Amino acid sequence: MSQSTVRYPVPETSGRLARRTGTGVLFAVVLVLLTQAIVDALSIDVGVTGSMSPFAAGPLIGVSIVAGAGAAIAYAAVVKFTIQPVRNFVALAVGVFVVMLVPVFFAPPEGITTAGQGILVLYHALVAVPLVVFITGAVEV
Repeated sequence: MSQSTVRYPVPETSGRLARRTGTGVLFAVVLVLLTQAIVDALSIDVGVTGSMSPFAAGPLIGVSIVAGAGAAIAYAAVVKFTIQPVRNFVALAVGVFVVMLVPVFFAPPEGITTAGQGILVLYHALVAVPLVVFITGAVEV
């Protein structure tokens, strides 16, 4: 009889999933704020400014939190209804990532530059990757 081990353990409780999600959100927020500080320090022209700009701290933090909540709900559903939750969640995350890039390219905020679009794509990745990595348990803290 063979023994199978789980590569990415599914969280046993909602509290454990919340901790994983919180860690992923925290990591994502630090990454996007650090990157935005670098963008500001280098004076890269993103084309839009102000408190409601997608490059302001408030929206960066808010969107990261909302993305984390959505990812946690999606992961919980995938765990409940599928046999291979990590594989299916990663596939779902890739699909959501691609869909979230549609407005960046086809309906960008008024006045955004090409550099700004590129930075928005980078921010999407800086939020998506830590969320997937921490929520699935690929990285434990």
